[in-house]
Amino acid sequence: MLASRDDINTHLPQDKLHVQDANEQVDKHQIDVDRVIKGYLSSTYSPATLAAWAEPVDTPGFIRSIAGRLVAAWHYARMYSEDIPDWDRTYPQRLYNEAMKMLEEVRSGVVDLDLPEEAGTQFGSSFFYPTKETEPVFTMGMRF
Repeated sequence: MLASRDDINTHLPQDKLHVQDANEQVDKHQIDVDRVIKGYLSSTYSPATLAAWAEPVDTPGFIRSIAGRLVAAWHYARMYSEDIPDWDRTYPQRLYNEAMKMLEEVRSGVVDLDLPEEAGTQFGSSFFYPTKETEPVFTMGMRF
């Protein structure tokens, strides 16, 4: 989950819709938003960086803002499209467009998330066997 309930409620009209602590539909939107954002940014950030965004507290604020907008847009659209045949579609569409624009700015490098440098691997060349200092146990030219 990339966005907290507060991140989502920030973009919902308080007089019409408010996300409570337990909401199965919002949780489904959260999963979908997680997939969309991480898939969209997979060519920009490493899998380790994206995997580190497991909870809202671990997620950069700008990404939380994008996720909050997307979840709010999808939840708002779903809630009102079922009950009101001629409902105003501009609000959730505007939220969605804004979130996708923000996501594109992250992907293209216009917005820098100011992430910490990724740690290198903990395995050096001496970890793998055989090394230049050791003889191999078998070679391609050996016959069995």
